[in-house]
Amino acid sequence: MVQPEKVMQELIDSIRTTKEYNQYQSLLESVKKKPELYARIGEYHRKSLALQMNKSPNFIQENNDLQKEYADLQNNGLTNEFLAAEHQYCNMVQKLQEKFINAVNIETDFLEE
Repeated sequence: MVQPEKVMQELIDSIRTTKEYNQYQSLLESVKKKPELYARIGEYHRKSLALQMNKSPNFIQENNDLQKEYADLQNNGLTNEFLAAEHQYCNMVQKLQEKFINAVNIETDFLEE
């Protein structure tokens, strides 16, 4: 019989060998070496997530305002690389999650409104 913990560890080990994971980790290390930049990215992430979860009718304008507030990050090469790598890594994890949920028949219809 297959041991779930062993399978999970094999999956984790496989993810850690991907280009997406390694690029994200490498750039995260570089960003963390610049505490002010790391903190600024964290602020941006928190505000962006709050905005996305808020479901405001003025989302587009509020998002544009957020982009203007953090325009300095968009002009920073390291930040751009990091955010792109983070996006690719998160997309990979999201696709993995979707495949897993679809393949093992976990009921998620209740999540849809």
